[in-house]
Amino acid sequence: SPLGVTDDVFEDRIDWICDDWEIDVPLDKEGAETLVIFSSIEIMKFPDNIAHIATILDAAGENWTLSTKAREVVNFGFYEGSAEHTRQLLSRVFEGAAELGVSKIVVTECGHAYDALRWTAPNLMDVPDIEITHIAGLLGEYLDEGRIRLKEGAYDGDGKITFHDACKIQRRGGHIDEPRKLLKVLAPDSFTEMTPNREAAICCGGGGGVIAIKDADPIRYKAFELKIEQAEAVGAETVVMACSNCRLQFLDGAEHFDWEMKFRGLSELVAEAMETGGET
Repeated sequence: SPLGVTDDVFEDRIDWICDDWEIDVPLDKEGAETLVIFSSIEIMKFPDNIAHIATILDAAGENWTLSTKAREVVNFGFYEGSAEHTRQLLSRVFEGAAELGVSKIVVTECGHAYDALRWTAPNLMDVPDIEITHIAGLLGEYLDEGRIRLKEGAYDGDGKITFHDACKIQRRGGHIDEPRKLLKVLAPDSFTEMTPNREAAICCGGGGGVIAIKDADPIRYKAFELKIEQAEAVGAETVVMACSNCRLQFLDGAEHFDWEMKFRGLSELVAEAMETGGET
């Protein structure tokens, strides 16, 4: 784990999140249909994300679990371009899923992990017959199927809201329409698009582990200035995204440039604007 999420740290953090947010997080639940895997960024930097996603999954009636074996979705073999290490880390996830007998893996707010599991794994190894999706796609499914209900216009009083398309989740991963469908319910009057967007969106500058490379800071900040220009051009007061690595980049970039802007995770918005689960 890149942030030191050992077995003990993982279990301690999950226990703390359950106590602090008063939620239940199933661990190694046999018979679960869905394995949810968070990134170490979420576990250590954005623990509220775990609480928000757990709340949504429960409201939607998902039969889900976490795995102590497949507890880390970040794949540093993928970052370093090592096929051997990429396979090694992918195998840990697939083995954890097989032990629990799940039929679906949900990657939470991590773009490169989704790319590695969904697109790269079949080109490197034999993969089990298991559905792999991203939380952004799952949230869209829940809305379409009536498994969650949202307060329409819940964020229309918070100023203009825009959405950042993450490279690996939207531009490559294809989960472009679902976030917009959700935002058009949550903020129908205040949601506005940056330009360019969707498949043509501009990278935030921190992906692929670049945010951790000090020598890349000048280029990383130069790239981030484009995001500042985009958001300011539409008068946005909040930027929403579905990638925790992007959120780290936005937070760091805002501090660097002394930029006044709010940043929210897509799952966070959904969890806080839910009414009840079930059909409308």
